[in-house]
Amino acid sequence: MRRAVLGLVGVLAAAGCTATADAPPAGRSSSVSAVDTAAAVRRLPAAPQMTPVDPLKCSTTTVRGPWSGPVKVEGRWRPDPDALPDETVTVTRGPDADSCPGDLPPEPDCAQAVPWTGLSVDALVHASAAQRWVSSAVPGPDGRRSGAPGDPHRVPRTMTYTVMTPRPGGGLAIGPALAAGASACADTTARTVGGTTLLRGTTVDRWAPTTGAPPTTATFLAVIDPRGVAWAQLGGPAWPRRDIDSAAAALRDALARSATEAGVPKVPSLPVH
Repeated sequence: MRRAVLGLVGVLAAAGCTATADAPPAGRSSSVSAVDTAAAVRRLPAAPQMTPVDPLKCSTTTVRGPWSGPVKVEGRWRPDPDALPDETVTVTRGPDADSCPGDLPPEPDCAQAVPWTGLSVDALVHASAAQRWVSSAVPGPDGRRSGAPGDPHRVPRTMTYTVMTPRPGGGLAIGPALAAGASACADTTARTVGGTTLLRGTTVDRWAPTTGAPPTTATFLAVIDPRGVAWAQLGGPAWPRRDIDSAAAALRDALARSATEAGVPKVPSLPVH
């Protein structure tokens, strides 16, 4: 009979349910005899009341694929053939995500990866109230002369980027945190065009090369808009100014494209500052 009771408890635990037991009467031990056990089993209701675990609460869905992300570079520069495009990763919040928003850190941590929050992707999505987080990489411009011989030791240029958008009618909390982190950790300059803030600066690789050489740097770009945020790092050899401008335009277009696909409404244009 004791095995039967233990088996029933195991079934309830495996079903993801919670239950409470009455405390023993005063003066009696919490251990039970075989007679007590049998009586307890007889008192159990035929259909015990259980609290099921909601698998959708605080959930996210992650999709990885080889398809192209929102940044399009066709016509902006000649892609470096040695820089292979990365897979596109999309993280989407579940239907009950608003019940567990989380918090963004009050100060940026420059020892962490962009956006300098120290949060995992899932935690960042919840804390910033983002509906969707998309990240990928595209080949940067090829700076070699056409027909130049290949070099197996060269480092190609790449544009690694992330785009975050809110749910339709919602707001995104990551904007101020991204701006603060970019100012403190990437020494950015900012300008506002039509209500959109454009940031440009330099990030330093968090991991020093094993050769003992100085850490590498990358141009940092960010777009902060009422419809979402996006940022990018331009890796590899230094990018020419015209290609940096083209990358900034591609990032801004990617944010607008992602917001439109997510159903985030456009906002009226504001004066240029």
